Amino acid sequence: MLGSMKFLEKIFSEEFFKIEEGKRVHIRTKERCPKCGKPFTEIPGIALVCLRCKTVPKRFYIDLYWQGKRVRIYSDKSGQPLSSYEQAKRLASVIELEIQNKIFDPTKYVKGDIKRFLFQNLVKQYLSERERVLSPSAFLSKRTWFTKYILPVFGVMDVREIRGFHLHEFFENLVKENPLSLSSVKKIFVELKVFLNWCLKKEIIERLPVFPEIKPPEPVIKWLSREDQLKILSCIPEEHRPIFEFLFATGCRVGEARALQWDCVYLKDGYLVIRRVFSGEYHLKEFPKEGKQKVIPLVGKIREIILKQAKNKKSPWVFPYRAGKKWIAYPYKALNRVFKEACKQAGVEGITLYQASRHSFAMSRLQAGFSYEEVGAALGHSSPQTTRRYARLRAEQVKQVFEGSKIILFPHERFEKSKSENQE
Repeated sequence: MLGSMKFLEKIFSEEFFKIEEGKRVHIRTKERCPKCGKPFTEIPGIALVCLRCKTVPKRFYIDLYWQGKRVRIYSDKSGQPLSSYEQAKRLASVIELEIQNKIFDPTKYVKGDIKRFLFQNLVKQYLSERERVLSPSAFLSKRTWFTKYILPVFGVMDVREIRGFHLHEFFENLVKENPLSLSSVKKIFVELKVFLNWCLKKEIIERLPVFPEIKPPEPVIKWLSREDQLKILSCIPEEHRPIFEFLFATGCRVGEARALQWDCVYLKDGYLVIRRVFSGEYHLKEFPKEGKQKVIPLVGKIREIILKQAKNKKSPWVFPYRAGKKWIAYPYKALNRVFKEACKQAGVEGITLYQASRHSFAMSRLQAGFSYEEVGAALGHSSPQTTRRYARLRAEQVKQVFEGSKIILFPHERFEKSKSENQE
């Protein structure tokens, strides 16, 4: 018993443990002993205590000098306050190691900075910026990917702590737990990568983490033959037919045809300009999807459609529509509904208006022998790779070659054939 008492006296003596000379990271407290009012003393590696009253503080902080500045850290990287000496000691060891490896960043420990670098807070800032430049439909799609899939996983993380293994785990869970196609999963990761690139440009993160490689199967590009297009057109009410004929003849996007106004039609010069596009039902943008205007010559069926609309001009819009006997001086809002009903009547299934017009336009021109560059220019593609999505469709052009409708024999085959004919 006497030996134990002497040991405790030795432990709590101020001379037993001394702070090592040159130590850069110290554990301190702002509190004083609640009994005697004196400051607490650190017994390195064991405790901060009042040597007289044997009391301990309730809050701690890490005190160090880094790059000529004094840094005080009151919480760990997750924002938890340092409420025990053991917790503070573990954090001090981590900081010492980071300093030695030259990767120490005090902002990862300062509570205000931790909050600022939270994934969910930065996403709010990012989406706020993107909303100002994106169309409503594009922004809605982007926000949906984040709120539904990305934020529930990364929302409370410090964006600077995201590593490649986090992304690979996220990918595995998306594939296992969600009924999503691989192409949808890839879109989610594209959105995540764009956001992290935004963080990189703002120097919030030092480098991009390694993303998993996602290779979805090639999408099936659906299209209609000219016969099926005419069959559908015959089932569309006459007052709606002009805009559908225009879509089929030009390959324009639905939003571009809806947004076409007479100030973009130059009948005397023989062309029109796709200058605007509707995003969603009501948001009119002053530039199309690719960000540049597209010129369409007024020739053949296109000229016929525009001249017919010019004779019956009802509003600033080239294609207004009629509800009953009343002409509505606004662009179309129900094109997809009209198209679906016509498809149902025509017995054509599994095709969208975008596929029936834009995909079919590309396919028919490629079948006619036009190059990818020519078709891409007509559709307003900004990249040739976009047009090359239709590459496998050109197999239809050489189908008859592989079916053998005109068989060309090799030389030895011609000789054998001639020999057999002579013998007969």
